[in-house]
Amino acid sequence: MDAVGVKQFLTEIKGYGHAGEGVGDYLGKPVFIPLAARGEVVRFSISEEKKNYAKGCLVEVVRTGPWRTGALCPDFRQCGGCQLQHLTYDEQLYFKRQTVIDALQRIGRLETISVQDVLPMDNPWHYRHLVRLHAQHGPQGTVLGNYRSKSHTIYPLTTCSLLPVEFPAILTDLSRLLDTYGDEYPLKEAVVRKGRATEDILLLLKTEGLNQTGSRAIWSELRTLHPNLVGIVVQSDGAAAGLRGATVIGQNFYSEIVSGIRFHIPATAFFQNNPKQTEALLQQVKVLCEPAPSEHLLDLYCGAGLFTHYLARDYKLVTGIEENNTAVTAARENAEINNNSNTAFRSGRVEKILVRIAKSGPAPDTIILDPPRQGCLPGAIAGIAALSPKRIVYVSCNPATLARDLALLVKQNYHLQVVQPIDMFPHTYHIECVAKIERR
Repeated sequence: MDAVGVKQFLTEIKGYGHAGEGVGDYLGKPVFIPLAARGEVVRFSISEEKKNYAKGCLVEVVRTGPWRTGALCPDFRQCGGCQLQHLTYDEQLYFKRQTVIDALQRIGRLETISVQDVLPMDNPWHYRHLVRLHAQHGPQGTVLGNYRSKSHTIYPLTTCSLLPVEFPAILTDLSRLLDTYGDEYPLKEAVVRKGRATEDILLLLKTEGLNQTGSRAIWSELRTLHPNLVGIVVQSDGAAAGLRGATVIGQNFYSEIVSGIRFHIPATAFFQNNPKQTEALLQQVKVLCEPAPSEHLLDLYCGAGLFTHYLARDYKLVTGIEENNTAVTAARENAEINNNSNTAFRSGRVEKILVRIAKSGPAPDTIILDPPRQGCLPGAIAGIAALSPKRIVYVSCNPATLARDLALLVKQNYHLQVVQPIDMFPHTYHIECVAKIERR
């Protein structure tokens, strides 16, 4: 017990929880302690106790383990933007592979699986070309940053070792200009995106209201300060236009080139946020798809057409399905940009369009799945099974929903062949996976 009466305990850290917390023992049940590393003996206090587990706060590292390192970012412990900078990069990769294995075995009941070593980044810094930050307004003005761990208090972003070097300066100038011009834009979130190959920067602002009065001075000055800022889009809670938002200056998309394919990516469309590792992801997807020039590829949740356009030259036909109309429009535009005449895009919910394809064709030989973090709805799994493709390549950023969906597909007479994790998000607990399953 410490000087103020808070009970403290000792434990040895044996492994990690799904969010990168060190896992030790507390009265016979697991305790999850952020910032603790495997192989360490730590002193901790209890922050939350449940019937089958507890959560702890690290008080002291009594015996340092071999996998602890110093964090590059001075704000690491306060910011909330990443969780693993206290671990060596090799240990981060170990943790991520074990997370995937645990999810497949525990959630999917997939015991005999081949999970490859995680594909690492050569230089795992300043890789993140998309950031979404929350806004807070108070006596000190507008603050943009991440939520501190387990709170709704925002820690201001002034520097970041994961983002492109330009981002903090843009956000600082944005806060200053918004404060200078008053409350015309009650900002909720700011999303900054950058093309690695093109240097284009696009800014999406989510607001509680849309008031254009006097705003031109803000946007003009911001673009003068940051010439690579190709456009600013405002998306209002009250806007009837929906997801598209209003382009207040410049254009509503940025350009990117990945593996020789040029993309126009709208402010509200999904695209991978690590351009360097996206090239590794594309290569893995292609290998697992085993393309053939006589076959039809179906790309589900295709977004702006990343996989569709990369693989178009290897198939007779590639069809993309996407619910976001803005992304579908961009995917069709990207087909023209890259002279891909053998691509087709259908707008709507995946599970509904799969029913139509089952009735009218064309039937796919291979399906790529890249759903949101929540995975596939049951109707999508049923629709895929009805089409009975000979192989499915599943791309996922959530091992838990990946495991759940793979288990459902295995029940539909498929066999899980391999899972390849890829480190798209160094220094965070997130991990991308590509899984290949084939019809029995």
